[in-house]
Amino acid sequence: MQNMSRIGRFTALALGFARLAVCAGSAEGAPSELTRLEALIERQGRALDAQEARLADLERQNRDLQARLDVLMARGVPHVLGGQVTNAAAVQTAHAASPASSAAAALLTFTKPNGFSVVPYGYFKFDAVHDSARTAFGDAAVYVMPHSLSGGGEEDLSFSARESRLGFAVTAPAHPRLRVTGRLEGDFYGDLANQDSYQFRLRLAYLDAAWGEGWSLRLGQDWDAFTSFHPKMLDAGILAGTGHLWGRRPQARLTKVTPLGDATRLVLKAAVENGYKNDVDSDGQQDSNASGVPQAVAQIALETRLLTRRDTLLSLSGLYGEERTRRAPSADSYPVELIQLAARLPLANPFTLQGTLWAGQNLDAYYGGVLQGINLADGRAVSACGGWVEGVYDLSERWSAALGYGLDNPSDGDLALATSRTRNERIYASLFYLVTANLMIGGEYALLRTEFKEEE
Repeated sequence: MQNMSRIGRFTALALGFARLAVCAGSAEGAPSELTRLEALIERQGRALDAQEARLADLERQNRDLQARLDVLMARGVPHVLGGQVTNAAAVQTAHAASPASSAAAALLTFTKPNGFSVVPYGYFKFDAVHDSARTAFGDAAVYVMPHSLSGGGEEDLSFSARESRLGFAVTAPAHPRLRVTGRLEGDFYGDLANQDSYQFRLRLAYLDAAWGEGWSLRLGQDWDAFTSFHPKMLDAGILAGTGHLWGRRPQARLTKVTPLGDATRLVLKAAVENGYKNDVDSDGQQDSNASGVPQAVAQIALETRLLTRRDTLLSLSGLYGEERTRRAPSADSYPVELIQLAARLPLANPFTLQGTLWAGQNLDAYYGGVLQGINLADGRAVSACGGWVEGVYDLSERWSAALGYGLDNPSDGDLALATSRTRNERIYASLFYLVTANLMIGGEYALLRTEFKEEE
């Protein structure tokens, strides 16, 4: 059976106290800790894209200077003035900084007597959402609710400010060989299923140490290492359950960035992560923790410039882990597996084509398999495949638009319940308008279609 919901959304985003995504000195060419911010702030249009390209040029120049400094230091030359080591991987640009907003953010920066620099950032976001049929989870829609559940098939209207965000970027005192930074960030989606709840949720909490020629180590909660970028859309779910895999979880990640030329670099990531979010056998222990094995993630990415001054990104990622259930009828270990291809292609200065393709099993912790990972009744992991594609067009310095499609297709044979979700897809169109440097409004229309094994 197929259920469908038409989702209309209006959003106002006020970047009131800091319209600046602060560079935290990460070593990653495709910054996982900023990409979620990027998905919101990139709505400011082509002017910011040009500024990002300029900042990327400065980063590359900085890497060249750092390489020369390393050579001098290796020869015993005394430390030069301002010899702060910049992570050779730091293509993490300080995003969205117009001269006015940069100056405003600079006023908010404060430095402790011990030399630590702290920069607050964030925004206030208001969403008005109308669903023609009830969805899970309302203002962060993932799939259409089956008609057999209370409210299934009925329209739903919600107002929300839960995606308002507050964060702090911290930089440790300068050291000639090591750059240490950190980030703390949260929003109010702690109780996702309850649209009227504003429980605080920790999004990011990590420290990053960068050294040498492109090495860095990140410890703490961050975006999954395989996540390179996100769709440009207003829905806070960002295609969860409809083709886009993502999550934020505690991890230890090692990154190496190797320049291959003036505009090309190779980025390698390896991480061990906490799988969590699942207790399908309800024994009080997360199934990934019960396995005693962390989730292992690896990614290889190539960043280069092809048709425009903006970076083209091509990446291949893989993930492996285990989950264990202890209760009947299916006490067993279940593998968690993923392989993913991702590409972001700026085809012209105002137009970018981006998306991912993936396949794997037991991916509900990453919003895959339409949030279905283990079939306890039959004792098997749920296999799934999917992906998404999106075109983003910057119409002017103030107007931008996006059109996209996402699909998550679990294997029907791995599902047993009548209400099991066998297919979930969404097509959407978004429009963004930058009213001022500190206020953006947008609208989004989406068609979300969910198929079920059968309804009794």
